[in-house]
Amino acid sequence: MELPVNPFKHALAAGKLQSGVWCNLCSEYAMEVVAGAGFDWLIIDTEHAPIDMFMMVRLLQATMENRTQPVVRIPWNDMVTVKRVLDAGAQSLLIPMIQTEEEARNAVAYTRYAPEGVRGSGGPTRASRFQRIRSEEHTSELQSHLNLVCRLLLEKK
Repeated sequence: MELPVNPFKHALAAGKLQSGVWCNLCSEYAMEVVAGAGFDWLIIDTEHAPIDMFMMVRLLQATMENRTQPVVRIPWNDMVTVKRVLDAGAQSLLIPMIQTEEEARNAVAYTRYAPEGVRGSGGPTRASRFQRIRSEEHTSELQSHLNLVCRLLLEKK
C-alpha cells in the first residue's frame, strides 16, 4: 500500500491557484458534504472550534472519498499535538501563533523523524494505514506528502 498523495501540497509547489474553505463544523455528515463540494482544501479548525482529537479523526475520515485536502489547524505549536494529528493521518497542518524563528524551527522539527527532527514512531497508526505501509516507506516518503503551514505573528518595527 502506498501513502496517499497530497494534491494540495503538490499544486502549491507548482504555483497553481487553490481554493478552499474554513470549517468549524463538528459534524462528520456536514464535513463530508463540504469535502465533496469541489474545493481544493478545507481547514478543520481545532483551535477555535470545539473539535477534540477523536472528532478530528472522524472529520478526516469524512473527507477520505474526495479530492479535497483537509488541513488541520491545531490549537498551538505543541510537539505532542503535532505528533498525534500526524499519526491520525493528517497530511497538511496549519500551526498558528508562530512568533519567533525558534518556534518556526520547532514546528518543522515536530513534523520530521530523526535525525532531521524529533518526531517519534508510534506503531500502527492511521497515518501508516495501520502498518499496511511499511515503516521504512512511511518515514522516507512522508515528507514528500506532508504540508506544513505556519501562521506568523510578527511585531511591526
